[in-house]
Amino acid sequence: MIKFSYVLPDPLSYKDGSEFEGDLACVKRAGYDAVELQIADPADQNVPQLARALNNAGLSLCAFQSGGTYASRGNCLATAEAAVRERTLQVLERHIEFAASFEPSVGEHARIVLGSLQGARREERDQAAGQARIVEALGRIGRFATTHGVTLAFEPVNHEEIGWHNTIAAAAATVRNLSEPGLQLMVDTFHMNIEERDMLAPLAGVADLLVHVHLSETNRDVLGEGHWPTLEFLRELERIGYKGFCSIGVYNTRRSRKDCITHCLKRIQGIE
Repeated sequence: MIKFSYVLPDPLSYKDGSEFEGDLACVKRAGYDAVELQIADPADQNVPQLARALNNAGLSLCAFQSGGTYASRGNCLATAEAAVRERTLQVLERHIEFAASFEPSVGEHARIVLGSLQGARREERDQAAGQARIVEALGRIGRFATTHGVTLAFEPVNHEEIGWHNTIAAAAATVRNLSEPGLQLMVDTFHMNIEERDMLAPLAGVADLLVHVHLSETNRDVLGEGHWPTLEFLRELERIGYKGFCSIGVYNTRRSRKDCITHCLKRIQGIE
């Protein structure tokens, strides 16, 4: 059975702990199974405080996103600057250690979403050179994840944001070639809508690699406000045997966050 989680911002972006705890409580009341967080760098987090907040809310951490420092600090894996690549890998190592420090969710540690840290095409105009650096970095960080019993969920991100591995096929090929247990695949419906010709067909071919899913409307609003085929998509995930988390993300809306949290799960429950 597919489990559902909701994506919340970095805890440090809230004005205070009570506001963050209020959102966690709302996620729990709405009926979600877990939460996914945007965490730029675990070194900045008060990990014991975060763990207590999750425990008090009765929620597990199913995944967290690692790409925040690309925009804020220039961390990037494709760049020719070796010092920047090394700094980026060190951030990812902290993410892996962070994930390993939390109690496993449903028997598994939180997935680490990895996609944006590859960088945009402007970081390296030589496509092959950028690809080679990214693959080398993925191999290293994948081995590090494996030794810590943690899984990186490699995300295909659309070409307007990131310069490499834009499609499911491209990302899956790299994951298969590296063959590292700590590096697997995820999909995001927003990016699929831009890059894939068929919204369902690619899933069966990566069923053995798929460890995480982002469910986001085509316009980044709440589910139902765009044209994503949510029911058909969920049925296809079930057909291929996917039993992981679908994390719902809303990034472009006029609604309050609490309204978005409640609306999206009700939408799913209403169409299933």
